[in-house]
Amino acid sequence: MATLKDIADRVGVSQTTVSRVLNQDASLSVTEETRQQVLTTAAALGYKKAAQGQTDKLETGRTEQREKRIGIAQMFDIKELQEDIYYLTLKSILDEECFARQWSTLPLFRDERQHFVKNNNFPLDGLFAIGRFTEKEITDFKAYTKNIVFLDSDPNPQEYYSILPNYHLAIQLAMEHFRKNNYNQVAYAGSVHTFGHREESALDPRFYYYRTDQINRNCFDPQLVLDCPMNAKGGYEAMTAYLKRCGSAPGAMFMSSDSIAPGILMALQEQNIRIPQDISIITFNNTILSEYSNPPLTSIELSLRENAKAAAFCMELLWSGDAHGKRIVVPCSLVDRGSVQFKNFE
Repeated sequence: MATLKDIADRVGVSQTTVSRVLNQDASLSVTEETRQQVLTTAAALGYKKAAQGQTDKLETGRTEQREKRIGIAQMFDIKELQEDIYYLTLKSILDEECFARQWSTLPLFRDERQHFVKNNNFPLDGLFAIGRFTEKEITDFKAYTKNIVFLDSDPNPQEYYSILPNYHLAIQLAMEHFRKNNYNQVAYAGSVHTFGHREESALDPRFYYYRTDQINRNCFDPQLVLDCPMNAKGGYEAMTAYLKRCGSAPGAMFMSSDSIAPGILMALQEQNIRIPQDISIITFNNTILSEYSNPPLTSIELSLRENAKAAAFCMELLWSGDAHGKRIVVPCSLVDRGSVQFKNFE
């Protein structure tokens, strides 16, 4: 009997690619020519796909297990992902990590009733959920698989595996860098509140640790908090309103997401306010929005690849039968691009 390896060797692609073509994986990115070659070769060799749960026999006598199928659900819709590329980048890295382990990935999307659905009837072996989700949405996930790993949220540490950035360390690194350059009082830009899986408003962890730092140093000022949506428009409107109200920019500012940086920089440039001469800035996420802004911005790097590897490791633990919830906190670092200038006291 022909195997996936026979087909892969004949066509010149991987066994994973052959399997995904034969399983009609719509998320697979291959040319139509390659897809047809796989199907034609499979037919010519008399390949018969094993029934669900069965295995293919290799010539060596080993069994070839069906590749794992992993669903990926995103908190944001397409439009929101275009405004905040952090989650889009994380999803891409997750895809790469799954591919390296020969797991196929399948995106889940919200339908008109706001339920998460997929575009085929193949079962899922696991699911990565990126962002924060409601209890109803988590119920959707459970209908597909009990093996769920959350990234960037922690709905229930006793029940689920969760991968989280070390927000405390992130703020500590940013504030230490500001203080090293003679800034004690720092402004904050970004959402003050976030919504958890119970749809209850809670303080965003970045703001919580920022406020705690400033209170502990007796320099917290609510007037320096630019509470705004996490997108460029929100950043622009908040910064414009602040400059109109105060007449000048704060000496230093922490942005809780790269996604608001383009808007804030535009508002500053309209008033001829320079970085870092007039305002020192550190952002959070370290995406291309901070790396290639004008000027480039110092940013907190979240090690997305380490997040993806940790998520894959947790998935394997779930498959091994370890169902106890765990929380993995991934460390971060500061990437200095010179957008914080030493403050001289004259």
